[in-house]
Amino acid sequence: MNSNPTDKTGTQSMNRRVSTFLLGAFFACVPPLAQSHAAERQAAKPPNIVFLLADDLGGGDLGCYGHPYARTPNIDSLAKEGTRFTQFNSTGATCCPARTGLMTAKFTATFVDYPANAGFADRVTITELLNQHGYATGHFGKWHIGPVSTNGTYGIDVINGVNEQPRSGKKKLSDDARGRDAHIYDEAITFIEENKGRPFYVNVWGHISHSKVDPQDALVKRWNGLKVDPGDFPSQMSVKFDSARKFGDVDDAMQHYLADVESLDDAVGRLLKRLDELGLRENTIVVFNSDQGAGMGEFNEGGTRIHMMGCNGPYRGGKHTFWEGGVRVPWIVRWPGHVPAGRIDNQSVLSGVDWLPTLCAVTGIKIDANEFDGEDTSAAWLGKAPHLRTKPLLWKTSNPGSEAYVRIGHWKLLYPTRQRHGSPQLYDIIADPAESNDVAAQHPDVVKRLSAVVQSWNDMLPTQYIKTDDKQD
Repeated sequence: MNSNPTDKTGTQSMNRRVSTFLLGAFFACVPPLAQSHAAERQAAKPPNIVFLLADDLGGGDLGCYGHPYARTPNIDSLAKEGTRFTQFNSTGATCCPARTGLMTAKFTATFVDYPANAGFADRVTITELLNQHGYATGHFGKWHIGPVSTNGTYGIDVINGVNEQPRSGKKKLSDDARGRDAHIYDEAITFIEENKGRPFYVNVWGHISHSKVDPQDALVKRWNGLKVDPGDFPSQMSVKFDSARKFGDVDDAMQHYLADVESLDDAVGRLLKRLDELGLRENTIVVFNSDQGAGMGEFNEGGTRIHMMGCNGPYRGGKHTFWEGGVRVPWIVRWPGHVPAGRIDNQSVLSGVDWLPTLCAVTGIKIDANEFDGEDTSAAWLGKAPHLRTKPLLWKTSNPGSEAYVRIGHWKLLYPTRQRHGSPQLYDIIADPAESNDVAAQHPDVVKRLSAVVQSWNDMLPTQYIKTDDKQD
């Protein structure tokens, strides 16, 4: 871990605060007598964990989340074999804040120095906790969570941060005929093969569908003949369609985008198949997520945003915003025999900050819940009960004067931390998921209550940040 003596929110090492122990057989299944001794040994192990993270994939970009054209059979199979959640929230509107929440169960605005620049200070990470309790840990793909990415950082045994630049002996990702995330999944599969005899945790953090979307022609040709009917999409996609017409062709742009997403699905399929071949399916938790929603900006001729046809479903806004389109993203969990298959959870409100406490719960690692912004949501994973939050969800950039957002129950409030930025806005997320109707005037009591929560949180945040970097993506 990196130290940061100026960080007022983390003055004591989490390693000294967190008392942990592992109940290795806590969730062990007792297999039928007819099964082999090998199966019995497998069942006695703590669960393996595979975390598949897409980049800028919209909440409506997968077949199982309602995209009218996308071909994502392998990711869709995770939803059929596990549970699909419809109210999962990213902790940030750009890549670093979202990843920080997942790794530390802390909101990024609580860090004095932006984690992409300085790391996590003395916050404990999920990989450290698992590694301390016998897990082999690996990270493959995008990093964006600190300046150091050598093996051992954050308790990760093997780190291979792949980017678009050529590496020694390897081609650029975009040169791979299978898609730009293929190398990342290759390396993750190798890690799984090498650690199949012990519990493992692996981050598989791809680049799809972050710009630049430029898949090889062979992938795009799979989509020849696709014609886009704007009526198949929510109204906010009209901005993208109009922009695409200025610089090219809507059908061509959509074909490129869907080819990129399909190549990600192909890679996911290869990894899932290898888990099956290794006999690891039954004792492996597989989660699919996106760091935040798709960007909704206009295209730029020949630039990085060409072909950016990501869809956030019916939700307002997208990447770089804390509207639902920016933070409501896919969350699929498969764990055979534990997580109900074919289930859709429309009630549980989950967040990226819940990843660490939930994994600690299912692996038997004890933590002090008060040290984290997230909650244990394992009951919702296991289908026992919807998760009803006791802690608010909060969003804010690393800027003292930026506006903040809070969600409590079915209410979501935009709170201007400085009066000149306007008045609070209130939305009923269940009745109005598109955030089209500000009901602050009708519910002044709710505005007052939620405003007090945000102001109390804001008062505890740093008054100055060592380096603000809200524009990173």
